[in-house]
Amino acid sequence: MPGLSTMSHIETYKLPDFAKVITIHILKTGEIIESLEDYLKVQDRFSWVDRSFIISKIFYLRRLTDSPKKSVIVIYEEGHHIKEFINVEEDFKPLCFF
Repeated sequence: MPGLSTMSHIETYKLPDFAKVITIHILKTGEIIESLEDYLKVQDRFSWVDRSFIISKIFYLRRLTDSPKKSVIVIYEEGHHIKEFINVEEDFKPLCFF
């Protein structure tokens, strides 16, 4: 068509980096469960955890976490404790016992 350019102008839009928030489960033995595969083997031990609460915490912590750091939600089987660690280094490991 006359007057139309054969090249279209496409703008590149980069989505913002989302802050990293992970969950770690710790068994009574002190074993740290970080992978989904390992968690699925022991998930019945954490049936007391309210998943909607954890999801809301993940979204909340995303707003508080600065990139390139991460935040961690640690769920302890012993005593049914949940603890948050905000803006920790990538190699952070929580204590195995609460």
